[in-house]
Amino acid sequence: MLDAEDSVELRALQARAYGRAGALSDAEAARLRELEAARTVESAPPGPPESTPAAPDSSPVAPVEKSLPAPSRPEPAALAAPPRDSAFAALRQHWRAALVVTVIFVVAGLAAGWLLFADRGPAPMPLTDEQQEWQSAIIASGDFDAGSVRAMREEEGVVIWFATKKEGEEVCLVLGSADATAPACTTREQAGIQGVNAALTKPVADSQSYDIEAQMFLTPDGEPAIIARSFITSPQSTSTFASPAEADAAAALAEQTGLDLRTILVAGYDDDVPIWTGIDMSSQRYCLVYDGSMPDPPMVCDDSLMLSEADSTLALDVVGVDDGETTRYAYRFGYGQQYLTVTRGWEGDDAAAE
Repeated sequence: MLDAEDSVELRALQARAYGRAGALSDAEAARLRELEAARTVESAPPGPPESTPAAPDSSPVAPVEKSLPAPSRPEPAALAAPPRDSAFAALRQHWRAALVVTVIFVVAGLAAGWLLFADRGPAPMPLTDEQQEWQSAIIASGDFDAGSVRAMREEEGVVIWFATKKEGEEVCLVLGSADATAPACTTREQAGIQGVNAALTKPVADSQSYDIEAQMFLTPDGEPAIIARSFITSPQSTSTFASPAEADAAAALAEQTGLDLRTILVAGYDDDVPIWTGIDMSSQRYCLVYDGSMPDPPMVCDDSLMLSEADSTLALDVVGVDDGETTRYAYRFGYGQQYLTVTRGWEGDDAAAE
């Protein structure tokens, strides 16, 4: 029978043996088995009484009691030895929590590195030595905030810069070349509504010049977004052309066909071949011309005065030299929308090479 002291010892050994991180030495495990065996014998329930046949004299027979075997328990000796480092044991028990904490520290470190070393905006456009001199002159003028001048793009040899003024209250678009600089500034609020516009003219020949136009808007995060376009103009013409070569071709076409140079322009392209429109100087008729790089190019003109109707269409059919296929070029002009339609393999009744 266990006394009070043995019962206390038994509970202490069980708490250590069967607890989450408990473990016993061999001697303590043997003592635990001894105490549990003593308690088992003490608390074993009595077995059920066995019925025996009645004796001839019908006197009752006393029942025989049997002891049941004690229930088996796991051997305490099989438990792990006590850890040397309680902190290591706690980490082993809570490895998932430790893993989560480790991941958090890694992510935090990566985020901190990105904040310290990430690119804050688009890299400045690389400049030639000559363009660097243009930029140095813009900075030296003192018209813009220090460190705010940034080259954004180049259009036909003209550099487009972004800059700020009045401690960032105003944003500026600056166009510059070897001969001129054209700045334009407005408030950030106004730039977000309608943008900033600037233009610069760059001479390319005695009778030709490039007109460069740029427009800047601000993105939601305050970064500049640039739209630029350029075209060739000439004092002898109100038309504009994409390149000096195109302007020279228009001048040659005016000499060959008698079209007014001031009215000649490109209606569209068929691959690399230009389709021209212009007004005949002698008859004032509106004409459509194919290519124009050879003498007597394919050409058709309207029979009525130009723009006599709200909308008119000129149709020019050209037969291919190599395949004999007819292509129709139909140009709609007048007060409405103007556009060119190209139809290959045209088989209309009036298809004919001009």
